[in-house]
Amino acid sequence: MSRTPTALRSWMQNSAELHLRLLMNQVFWARMHGGATHFPIALLLVSVLFDLAGFWWRDELRRYEFRAFAFYSLLIAAAASPAAVISGIALSKGVLLGTGMLALHHYFIWPAFGLLIGLAVWRLVTRENASRQARGCYLALASVTLVAMMTAGYWGGEMLIGR
Repeated sequence: MSRTPTALRSWMQNSAELHLRLLMNQVFWARMHGGATHFPIALLLVSVLFDLAGFWWRDELRRYEFRAFAFYSLLIAAAASPAAVISGIALSKGVLLGTGMLALHHYFIWPAFGLLIGLAVWRLVTRENASRQARGCYLALASVTLVAMMTAGYWGGEMLIGR
């Protein structure tokens, strides 16, 4: 029976410690959160703008194309948002509400995250079968979600830059 050489064992232990330190490093999570948050915000903005165009445009083919582009932008935003949430939880060391600016950030981001996922599910279920009135309600809710997400982004930026 062979034993792992001492140098290899030492390297494996140091490697595990390095990975653990990386996972606990606040600079890593700050960068990860900063990068991960911009995709859902930008894609939700694109989705709302193209859904608005699809709601008001006269040409039916163009309306369909705008709504399709908005649909896929929303799905990608919803799929990317858990990375922003997980990195944010890691950055705040598991604090889900907090105080001060962190609380203000969370007052807006938690509803926005829930609404974003809900809007994506709504669009997956209804596809193109929603009435014009339902699309109008969807647009109003998507706009509220966008405002909440951008407000959360403002308070998140104030925590980092506005000190």
